[in-house]
Amino acid sequence: MSASVLVADDEALIRQSLRSLLAEEGFDVHLAASGAEAWSRFQETRPDVVLLDLVLGDADGLDVLRKMKQEAPDTKVILISAHGSIESAVTAMKLGGYDFIKKPFELEEIVAAVRNAVRTSRLEQRVAYLAEQERRRSGGAAFVHAAPRMTRLLAEVEVIAKSPVPLVLVTGESGTGKQAIARMLHEGSPRASGPFVELNCSAIPENLVESELFGHERGAFSDARERKLGLVEIADGGTLFLDEIGDLGAGAQAKLLTFLEQRTFRRVGATAVRRVDARVVAATNRDLPAAVAAHSFREDLFYRVNAITVHLPPLRERSADVRALAEHFLGESAREFGRRFQEIAPETAGLLERYRWPGNVRELRAVIARATLLHDDTALRPAHLPAELLAAALAAPAVAQAAGGAAAAIPTLEEVELGHIRRVLEICGGNRTLAAQHLGITRQTLAKKVGGGVTGGADDD
Repeated sequence: MSASVLVADDEALIRQSLRSLLAEEGFDVHLAASGAEAWSRFQETRPDVVLLDLVLGDADGLDVLRKMKQEAPDTKVILISAHGSIESAVTAMKLGGYDFIKKPFELEEIVAAVRNAVRTSRLEQRVAYLAEQERRRSGGAAFVHAAPRMTRLLAEVEVIAKSPVPLVLVTGESGTGKQAIARMLHEGSPRASGPFVELNCSAIPENLVESELFGHERGAFSDARERKLGLVEIADGGTLFLDEIGDLGAGAQAKLLTFLEQRTFRRVGATAVRRVDARVVAATNRDLPAAVAAHSFREDLFYRVNAITVHLPPLRERSADVRALAEHFLGESAREFGRRFQEIAPETAGLLERYRWPGNVRELRAVIARATLLHDDTALRPAHLPAELLAAALAAPAVAQAAGGAAAAIPTLEEVELGHIRRVLEICGGNRTLAAQHLGITRQTLAKKVGGGVTGGADDD
């Protein structure tokens, strides 16, 4: 655990003892013998944690605490004193102190307090970072679209996000934007103020999945030197996003199924059962029914996660989105790299629409970023694209020719509307009152539109 600690105490023996102890634990330790020195060292080093004596030779520790918290509110300050009282402890906490320890203290007590302070600080920093990332991604490229098919899909996602459904499965090829849909489900839900916690199931070794998901107690296994909260527990009140759930091994699938059914878990090495309230969004690029048939994915887990599904079509099936996305990425990259690009030349747009995009939106973003980095022009031209992409695009049939007689298969507006209404009713469990609220129409209007052809669960509540 790499972190810096400032020890401010007017007793030399205590300063030296704490420096030796904390240095052995891997901390970078700085010392101060007075209030003035403590303030000077604090400004020089900006430590992660301060161990501050309440009674310094030339200053009141509470005054020093007040100055430190005004200068750097996120710094964790642990007060230590031989003259501890309830009143002084309360005052220290009101001023922003992290902890209060009375002298004489056990050395292990100090180490534990510093570790907890560092852990809290790191967690707060990560939460702030993730919040900023979410703010930057909100309204991002995954929602840039022109295809009516995506408009309908995103309307469904909005309904699902607001609903109480506890589990959603997002399917689609790699690079189609499944993570962005998971964020949309979170940000559009009543849980938006809670955490959004992500686990890439394909990136975690099978023997570590349980610890990552459910956490562990100190000493649960050889490397478990400290208690660790699992992602399930961290996601309480928010959303847990399990990316590439189809890559989980058999043991992890069994433990996940138990959690999804009971919404309870045990940390590894613990006996206490804990309950959490988090929406789970799972995503996969695999064909789960085929995986079930091949006995590589549990059938009961499949039926559990497959209740409400959002399927993202590949980019080649929504060519109308290509230009809108490319223009968005071009503006994004031009700002990042300081280039003059303002538009996409018509002939370039035609080539981009003819290309099949096996890497989907992720590949399109990379192609535009590469072209913007390596060239500088006012318009994106065919010469700016990779040669292999040009060759593949020129060999592909034009979009209009490939469509052939597809016009006959285009649904009518009435068919599209009825299909959307039926989908919303399905999401709402057949509750027409709730469905009408989501659709923004009266229950009577809903009844007229669906007639007697839709049946469902509870009719009113």
